[in-house]
Amino acid sequence: MGKVVYSRKAIEDLTSIWKYTAKEWSEKQADAYYRMLVSSIRKLLERPLSLGRSYDEIAFGLRGCKAGRHILFYRICGNGDVEIIRILHQRMDLKRRMQD
Repeated sequence: MGKVVYSRKAIEDLTSIWKYTAKEWSEKQADAYYRMLVSSIRKLLERPLSLGRSYDEIAFGLRGCKAGRHILFYRICGNGDVEIIRILHQRMDLKRRMQD
């Protein structure tokens, strides 16, 4: 089994999600949501093809998996690693945000 690799943007997304959740709800809720996201990311290593769906309409080879109200965008690398590209809220303009 491979490992999870995070892009710089994905790390920024995780940080922003935690800060927003802590501000709007609480640090406890932010910690719980963060743990859920990270747990969902780990599960992708076990079944990257069956848990996510193709987002080729945004970028070739891009896949996404829902976790809470966010979508974990990732690529499956040739060595079995899963690269987390972005973590975006489901209501965002996904195509535009992927180009940011």
